[in-house]
Amino acid sequence: MKTESRFDTEAARWDDNPQRVALARAVGMGIRRVTGIKPGWRILDYGAGTGLMTLHLQPEAEMLIAVDQSEGMLKMLKSKIAAADIGNVQTKQWNIEKSPLPEGGFDLVASSMTFHHLRNVPMVVQRLALSLKPGGWIALADLDIEDGSFHGPSNDVFHLGFDRSKVRKSLSKAGFKDITIEDVYVLNKPDKAGKMHSYSVFLAAGHL
Repeated sequence: MKTESRFDTEAARWDDNPQRVALARAVGMGIRRVTGIKPGWRILDYGAGTGLMTLHLQPEAEMLIAVDQSEGMLKMLKSKIAAADIGNVQTKQWNIEKSPLPEGGFDLVASSMTFHHLRNVPMVVQRLALSLKPGGWIALADLDIEDGSFHGPSNDVFHLGFDRSKVRKSLSKAGFKDITIEDVYVLNKPDKAGKMHSYSVFLAAGHL
């Protein structure tokens, strides 16, 4: 099953998970605090899904482009945008691993819980860096290294979390400075056997 079709199938129920909603809020607040988002910024949310984090970053943005591979996820976000009469959010279906983004000049690129679904993380970081204006920020949230129980068997998960030192090295190699990596949330969920696990999520940020 392709990544897009699984997420398309789950899109309608995606926001029903209260921990997912709480995680998006925590990450959004963390990004706002670390980067100091200012009115008038142009922001890119990569792997935006149904926009749970997007709408935490949107208020000050001049324009926010929410990018995802899943048409179903973006359809849910579009319905939220229309219902709230939000005029500064656009959606774009795109796979940055296949092609660099055509847009550029962003003040901030953000992403939450997306990078473990990407095969070539260093390439994506480089491409996201190219979409930023000088001095622009990157802010990425994802899982610390885990034992594979977070998703269980899956053909669209390519990393069982990340080593923070390697994340720092990847950001540094792409030209980012003043890199910070901090705890941002802890997810608690049962594995297939019903045993509860805690999974820590980090927020890594830096600027060009």
